[in-house]
Amino acid sequence: MIGTQNRKHNAVKRMAAALLCLVFAAFLFTPAAAMENVKTVRVGWYESPFNRMDEFGRRSGYAYEYQRKVAAYTGWKFEYVEGNWADLLQMLADGEIDLLSDVSYKKDRTEHMLYTTLPMGSEAYYLYISSDNAEILPDDYSTLNGKRVGVTKNSIEIDLFRS
Repeated sequence: MIGTQNRKHNAVKRMAAALLCLVFAAFLFTPAAAMENVKTVRVGWYESPFNRMDEFGRRSGYAYEYQRKVAAYTGWKFEYVEGNWADLLQMLADGEIDLLSDVSYKKDRTEHMLYTTLPMGSEAYYLYISSDNAEILPDDYSTLNGKRVGVTKNSIEIDLFRS
C-alpha cells in the first residue's frame, strides 16, 4: 500500500516537474521571438495634468494610462519624445512622432492626422477672471472686447474663443 502511494506521489512530482519545464520553456523562448515583430511607436510626451513624471522618472497620468492600455492590446513598444505640446503637434503633423494625446478634433487637422473612432475623453473650457473685476460680466460676452485672454498656443481654445 505504501509502495503504491509512493509511486503515485513520484508520478505526480514528475508530471508537475515536466509541466513546469514546459511553462518555463514557453516563457523563455516566446518573448525573444515576439520581440522581433514588436512595432516601436514614437509618442509625444509633455508635462500636463494628463502626463506626469516623478523625480524617479516614472510616468503616470490619464493619457499615460490610456496609452499603456493601447500598448497592451496592440503589443506596441513606446518610445517617448519629450517637448512642449505645440512643437509635438507639429512633429505629429510632420510624421516625426506617431502618437500624441490631448489633440482636440478639428476638421482641418483630419487632412494630415488620423483620430481614433472613440475619443480619449472630453473637455469643458472656462474663462477665469479675478473676483474683484467688475468690468467683465459672465452673461455679456461684449464685456470681453479689448481684453487680453491667455490660451495655449496652437490649441483649439483659440478658435473656440474667437467664434
